[in-house]
Amino acid sequence: MTEKQPSPIQSTPVVYLFYGDDRSAMQDQVARLVERVSDDPGMRDLNTTRLEGKQAGGENIHAAAYALPFLTNRRLVILYNPFEHFKSTEDQQRLLALLEGLPASTALVLVVDDSYIVSKNFRGWQTMQGKAGKFLLDWVEKNPELALQQECRLPKPAAMPAWILNEARKQEGRFSPQAAAALAALTGSDTGLARQEIIKLLTYVDRKRAVSLEDVQEAAAPGGEADVFSMVDAMALGDAPAALRQLGKLLEAQDTISLFGMIVRQFRLLILTKEAVLEGVLDKGVLAKRLGTTPWVAEKMLFQAKGYSLSGLEEIYHRLLEMDRQMKTSQIDADVALQAFVAELAF
Repeated sequence: MTEKQPSPIQSTPVVYLFYGDDRSAMQDQVARLVERVSDDPGMRDLNTTRLEGKQAGGENIHAAAYALPFLTNRRLVILYNPFEHFKSTEDQQRLLALLEGLPASTALVLVVDDSYIVSKNFRGWQTMQGKAGKFLLDWVEKNPELALQQECRLPKPAAMPAWILNEARKQEGRFSPQAAAALAALTGSDTGLARQEIIKLLTYVDRKRAVSLEDVQEAAAPGGEADVFSMVDAMALGDAPAALRQLGKLLEAQDTISLFGMIVRQFRLLILTKEAVLEGVLDKGVLAKRLGTTPWVAEKMLFQAKGYSLSGLEEIYHRLLEMDRQMKTSQIDADVALQAFVAELAF
C-alpha cells in the first residue's frame, strides 16, 4: 500500500482517492474517515452520504458535495466507482470542476475498484493508469494541497502469512506461523476473506491461546486452495470417488468459474514445480521463493508433482485452456466439464 501525503499547506484534503484491488483495505480507509466525522454515531450517519457511480446522477453528486454539514465541522461524501458516471471527456472535465470547487466543509472520497495488469506492453493499474482514470490521477498529483491518494494493492501470496499474523495482533489474538501459512493457502490474497476467517478462528480459541494448524484445518472455511490441494491429491493417487466428493464440496462453496481458475493455477504451479525438480530443486523454501508462494504450499506441490510427468502436466494444462475456451463460448457446461475432467484424470 503506497500513500502520498498532502503538502503541509492543507492538512485536511477535500478529495480522497482510494484505488486498487484490495477492497478490504479501501473499506478500512473509508471507515476511518467516517469515524472522524463525529464521535456521535448518529451525527456520522447524518453527515455521511454514499453514492454508487453507476446509479448516481450528476445532480445527486453535486447536491451531496455542496450540502452543508449538520452540527459537525465536515460532511463526508463517498462515491464508489466514479468512472461509471464520469465517462466522456466532457464528464471528466465536469468532475475536475466539481473537485476544484468543493467547499472546505466537504470531504469527497472517490473509491475505485481496479486491477493490476502485468503484460508485455503494460504494467500498472488498468483503470487509474489507463484512459478512464489517468486524468484524475494526474489532477490529484498536481493538487497535493487539495487531494490525497492511496493505492490499495492486495498482498502477494508469499506475504499473506505475515499479513495474517499482523492482522491477528490487531484483532488482539495470535496465530502460530504454521496456522498463518495454512490459512494463507486457504484464502490466497483475498484479505477480506482472510480477515473473516481470522476473526472466526480467534473466536474459536476464545483468544486464550494462539490459533494452531489443527484449528485452521478444523474450523476454516471450505472452498479454498487447501481443498483444491486435497482434490488434486486424490486425482494423483487415482482415487476418483474421493476426488469427485471433494469437487462436489468445492462446487457447493463457490462458483464454477472461480473454482476453474483455481484449478488452472494449481496445474500451472505443478508444471513450474516439476521443472524445478528436474533442475534439482527439492527444498520447499527454495521452491516457495521460486513460485512466489509459501513453504506450506511448496511442500504440497512437491508431493503432488511426484504423481505426474512434465509432458503429462503440459498436456493437462493445454486441455484446461481448451476447456476455458469452450466454456466461454458456451460449447460445454462448466460443471459437467469439470466433473468429467476430474473423473478422467483420477481413473
